[in-house]
Amino acid sequence: GGSGPRSRPGMRSPGMATRSTGVRSVPVMPVPLQTELTGGRGDTLSGSRSYTNISPKASSMAGATLAPAYAPSSPVYSPSVPQQVIYAGESSGAHLPMEPLAAFLASPNSSPKVMGPPVPATLPTLPPVSSTSRMISGQRAVEVSEVPGSPVRTFRVVTHSPVLPSRTLAAPVRQDASPTKSLLHLHGVNGVNGGEAFAGAGWEKCDEGGSHRAGVLRRLCSSSYDVVNQRENYRSSTKAAKTTSCFSGLFKHQDPVKKVDVLLVGGGIMSATLGLLLKQLEPTWKIVIVERLSEVAQESSNGWNNAGTGHSALCEPNYTPEAGKSVDIHKAVTVNENFQLSRQYWAYLAQKGLVNPDKFISTTPHMTFAHGEEQIAWLKKRFKALQDHPLFQGMEYTEDPATMKQWAPLMMEGRNGEERCAFTRVPYGTDVDFGELTKELTKAFVSLGGDVQLMTEVFDFAKDESGLYDETWIVKTRKTKGLSRKPTQYRARFVFIGAGGYALPLLQKTRIPEIRGFMGFPISGEFLVCQNPDVVERHSSKVYGKAAIGAPPMSVPHLDARKIGGKPVLLFGPFAGFSPRFLKSGSLMDIFKSLRLHNIVPAAVAGLRNLDLSWYLVGQLLSTKSQKLDELRNFVPEAEAEDWSLVTAGQRVQIMKKDPKKTGVLQFGTEVISSDGLAGLLGASPGASTAVQVSLDVLASCFRDDMERWSPQLLTMIPSFGCRLSETPGLAETLRRRTAQDLQL
Repeated sequence: GGSGPRSRPGMRSPGMATRSTGVRSVPVMPVPLQTELTGGRGDTLSGSRSYTNISPKASSMAGATLAPAYAPSSPVYSPSVPQQVIYAGESSGAHLPMEPLAAFLASPNSSPKVMGPPVPATLPTLPPVSSTSRMISGQRAVEVSEVPGSPVRTFRVVTHSPVLPSRTLAAPVRQDASPTKSLLHLHGVNGVNGGEAFAGAGWEKCDEGGSHRAGVLRRLCSSSYDVVNQRENYRSSTKAAKTTSCFSGLFKHQDPVKKVDVLLVGGGIMSATLGLLLKQLEPTWKIVIVERLSEVAQESSNGWNNAGTGHSALCEPNYTPEAGKSVDIHKAVTVNENFQLSRQYWAYLAQKGLVNPDKFISTTPHMTFAHGEEQIAWLKKRFKALQDHPLFQGMEYTEDPATMKQWAPLMMEGRNGEERCAFTRVPYGTDVDFGELTKELTKAFVSLGGDVQLMTEVFDFAKDESGLYDETWIVKTRKTKGLSRKPTQYRARFVFIGAGGYALPLLQKTRIPEIRGFMGFPISGEFLVCQNPDVVERHSSKVYGKAAIGAPPMSVPHLDARKIGGKPVLLFGPFAGFSPRFLKSGSLMDIFKSLRLHNIVPAAVAGLRNLDLSWYLVGQLLSTKSQKLDELRNFVPEAEAEDWSLVTAGQRVQIMKKDPKKTGVLQFGTEVISSDGLAGLLGASPGASTAVQVSLDVLASCFRDDMERWSPQLLTMIPSFGCRLSETPGLAETLRRRTAQDLQL
């Protein structure tokens, strides 16, 4: 068949394969392997997916014209023009059964439509082949060979293409099958040399996805060509042109300095609060936050690294020290006033839809626990001093065992009835996940146009004294995990350093005179954590007790009902420790690198004046797990060791600074250091709870000329801005109820 000239035996045309048969040599063309070819001499066939076997004689020269009409769902490569089939085999003239090369696509009801004389099948149908080639590209043929008596017939796909390799497949054969060896060829009807028309034909790539039977079998066929996942060979045909000049290499390109209005160092609660406030007050300002780690709120602001208490002095004993026959409440009132600023600002943001309060704040009663005659006497004096104050309305006191069991069932179970205990309780206290709050504030900051650069560390500061710019700072940064260590420079009109414990080394790099004489003393902490739901559900309050003699404020023991990442847990502690690191992810050399000639003497004097703290830290470092469990049982008498685990909290760097009267002092709390166009925050507790108050202090200190213009908007955000709630009881109660509604408390 075919209209092209015949080839001599053994002769091969370029790009074509030939095989010598008893009749003639014919070009080997690509075969549609995913269908069964059937028909007789002179038959024209069209079918769907499969046909029965045929047995033409080897000497037959005429073929059958096949015009496949595949169903759309059939995942095969379909020829777009009619093809002519020639069957050639051994010169013996034996009947050659055609193998069903893709019987897995055949259905029992499929049958050929024969438009010529019917051709009876003289040989039995052979079992289907489990796997065939998928891709028809280039020149290939199928060689079928059998061994008499063998249960396996081998199909070899002979490929004459540099891209696709040959494949050998195997399938079982029936015992009554005739031993044969045949070669199947296909070439175009109107082609020259048997192939030009076929080579130009289009082959459609059909779907292999979905759950239809053919698609599943194709995907599971290990020896098939993977159309979806196999990488195609690729070689770029064009090369990018290189721009060169006679000056190439003489000058090194330098990135220009990035100009910003405000640069905030550190991705914690302080930078997020100040950045969002400034962005709301000045929407056109370019404000950037840089953070050394890969996420914000991973150090002190993280939920596992702090107590999560909305510090308002409702239950913390260290804010009400004894003063003769009474207690001093001035510090408690100050802390409460500052927390109300934060609460009002968070409520404003929630009202505007900028934060979701469900993620970071929840109502948790605040209680103070006392046991023993001495502590109970102190608690009575504290309650008497606070109960009538406008900021502490609703505080309750009890020594009644039934009431105490109702307030704190976990703490009262198993307690000795002869032991005297007492509680004070404020039902509207709060638990705050400052890590989630920081993330909410950062998202709001970005939504308003702010920029956050993660994995970016600051390594140098320089004051621009050229006179071309007004009070600007050049801040050098670099990526911590970047492919290049090339620094990026920012020119900022104002810089805020809120980097937690690492604020001290950064402030020292600025070389401002205000930081002289400051030193840091790092204190680490540990918490006992309970996640057993049977235990957690029996305690729903934050309960603070009296601190041990010489203990720092952050070491006041407390049993807290917490929500961290939305999960209810119990935390007890903290247990103080020591680490020379200024950050949890810091360096062991931090404390030594911060030593300067101007701070050695004040630090030494402060240490000598606080030897009781040193002995306390030594005792905490030497305490065992069983001793820590005993401390827990002062609060939870029936605590079981298997319900509690020990986790390391964040680092707190206490301030040691020069004092004109005492040479050196150890200071608890926070302090803002400010200079021309720069400010930094030092210290620890109460920390995050007073973030808004600290931000307002920074604005008042560093933006004096703008505060009058900003005051009306600040009054909208913080209704008590400019007044004291302790002096306006009506406003205090109104704002407490309003913020509770906005924060869904």
